[in-house]
Amino acid sequence: MDRAGAREIESMIDAEFSRARGRVILVDGFNVLHAVLLGKEREDGWWRREPRERLLRRISVWPSGPDEIWVAFDGTEPAWSVWAEPVAVPRTSDSKTTTVHSVFVESADDWIVRRARRANHPDQTIIVSGDRKVTGRARSAGCEIWTPWSFISRCPTTEENVSDYSSA
Repeated sequence: MDRAGAREIESMIDAEFSRARGRVILVDGFNVLHAVLLGKEREDGWWRREPRERLLRRISVWPSGPDEIWVAFDGTEPAWSVWAEPVAVPRTSDSKTTTVHSVFVESADDWIVRRARRANHPDQTIIVSGDRKVTGRARSAGCEIWTPWSFISRCPTTEENVSDYSSA
């Protein structure tokens, strides 16, 4: 993708990010996978599609909305999508759904820090990373910090997402 295309995706993300209502949770996807969910799989293939999708499925049952969750993965080609797999978890009729965005950016660390610094409401912005430099920079912008373990412990387990990690 050329620079103009990357800038276009970045401006689309900026626009979506600025419309967020409620909490915004910025997640370093590979950091969470590597630190918490993969176990023995850390050695082989942790960057592939299947582990990423398992993480997104786990997050998609987020219990409290209306949160905007942005999961950033390092990748050479910028891309953005909304995780839209159907979720078989009952929600009350008055609950707001959580939107899970999946983005591929050149550097998840830099992307997360940039978003933290641009946050309209840093007091409602949560950073999920185990990287001390990232969390230090985000904390100085006024954001709350969660460790990968703390974040995953807030994601309810379902029969499907428990079996996803049973081999880990």
